[in-house]
This record gives sequence, structure tokens and C-alpha cells, in this order.
Amino acid sequence: MALINPVMIYGLAGALLIGAASGYKVRDWQCDAAFAKALEKAEKLRVKKQEVVDNVSQTYEIERDQADVVATERINTIREIYKTVPAAPVDCAAPDALRGVLESSVRDANAATSGEPSVKVPNTPSPTNLFNRP
Repeated sequence: MALINPVMIYGLAGALLIGAASGYKVRDWQCDAAFAKALEKAEKLRVKKQEVVDNVSQTYEIERDQADVVATERINTIREIYKTVPAAPVDCAAPDALRGVLESSVRDANAATSGEPSVKVPNTPSPTNLFNRP
């Protein structure tokens, strides 16, 4: 009678194999649970960030609509003034302040129709070349 039976060795090896496979399966389940928890947390954070973006967007839309109303009223006022005012004589020049306001309005209107910004950014000096020092 042998102490170690081949069937017993196969049984022990099978038990070890099943135990190791079960351990890996449980570890896999734990990783899946942690991944699902991280996804839920990321989704909650995304929802919060989306709410912030929605609020900013809504505020922008309201302010843009108000600015459109103001711009439309200004354009209509200028049109009404020029529609009802008789033509100025050729030898009469407008004051510089009035001419500046009209020119800026024309510049803004042209920029609005072309989609460009109405205010020009002044030219900035180019940085000095650090590699060509004296």
C-alpha cells in the first residue's frame, strides 16, 4: 500500500488547478467591479461638467440675443436718421467726433457682415532673435 496514490496526485493537481482558476476568475470579477465603479464616477463627473457647459452656453445665448437686439436697434436708428435727414451740402463737413462715430459704425457693420472681428488687434513687435546676439 503506497502512501501516494497516482489518483490522489491527479486529484490534488486538479484541485490546485481549479483553485487557481477560481482565484483568477474572482480577481477578474473584482477588476470588472472596479472598472464599472470608475465608469460610473466618470459619468457623474461628465454630467456635472456638462451642466456647467450648458449653463455657460445658456448665458451666452441670452447675452447674444440681447446684443443682437441692441445692434439691430442701432442700425435701424442710423438708417432712420439718414432716411429722414436731407442731404448735406457739399461744402459742409461733419465734425470729427461725428465722423469718427460713423466710421466706427461702418467698420463694425462691415465686420459683422464679413464675419471678422470688429476690433483690430494692434501689431505686436516681433521678439528679438536670441540666437544672433552681438
